[in-house]
Amino acid sequence: MKNRQRYQHLINSIVAMSAMCVIGMIGFSYFEKLNLFDALWLTIITVLTVGYGDTIPVTHGGKVFALIIIPISVGIVSYAIGAVASLVVEGELSTSMRERKMKRKIDQLENHMIVCGLGRVGEEVLEYVRGRKEMQAVFIDEREEALHKALQPDEFFIVGDATEDDILKSAGIERASTLVATLPSDADNVFITLTAKGLNPDIYIVSRAQREATATKLKTAGAAKVINPSSIGGKQMVMSILKPLSVRYMDLVLSADQHEYSIEEILVQSDSPFVGQSLRDLDIRNAYHVTIVAILRNGYLVGTPKSDEKFQPHDKIIVFGAEENLTVFEKAVTP
Repeated sequence: MKNRQRYQHLINSIVAMSAMCVIGMIGFSYFEKLNLFDALWLTIITVLTVGYGDTIPVTHGGKVFALIIIPISVGIVSYAIGAVASLVVEGELSTSMRERKMKRKIDQLENHMIVCGLGRVGEEVLEYVRGRKEMQAVFIDEREEALHKALQPDEFFIVGDATEDDILKSAGIERASTLVATLPSDADNVFITLTAKGLNPDIYIVSRAQREATATKLKTAGAAKVINPSSIGGKQMVMSILKPLSVRYMDLVLSADQHEYSIEEILVQSDSPFVGQSLRDLDIRNAYHVTIVAILRNGYLVGTPKSDEKFQPHDKIIVFGAEENLTVFEKAVTP
């Protein structure tokens, strides 16, 4: 429907020209006693004001008929030229080319993120993704104007309903690693979670929930993490009163505009040089200027690990520090 409205003038001109060709073919066939092909040929050269001279009206009725359709056809052709020019000037054709090019790039994405919904929560996700050059994301929303307004030319989006299988497939759901459902409707987020898990059982899903009662349903549907923005916002407001400095510090660290410090998750592979080494042996804080916040091991979280804690294969280290120091530390951990 949107595409039809966008190209409505062009569609109208095509319909009008087709109707004029049919009318001209019938009229010249009747007045000039021509076969249908010759009548169509005479109509086309008359409508386009070409006039080769090989076929011309010779009867009085045919000449009168030509006098009638010539000014009408000139107006229709002018209207069609104006419609095409309008599309070019307004950039509609270039936009269509951009969308086709973007679709080809989306088809090549792997291990990317899909964000369903570009409301207030979706925009926060967008700002964070922009701060991470290594992250690639596809945003889905039904509001085309909102997508064009929020996203930059090199960012990926799809206009459509994220609850539909075809839309998720267009976003590369089978190849994606993560899906973020940020729609305001809990029912839609549950449906998206069920659909995404059906198309890609291994995908990691983070979903928004307006009500606490929906959180259990989302986890049952397959969401690994459920966030309630209202609950988090309320807790943060209370903490801002009780512990303002702590909240300010965390806001500074987690802000999308603050890239100096960050929190990273780094996987310790089986052949990593850190395996079997303790925090004391490695002297991580002094050697790399980062802080080990916690270690996720076999589904259990080892918070504030002691100095004699030894790294094991497949540990996931949660590290805090400056961006450049985290990069150096990750290279040291990775074999």
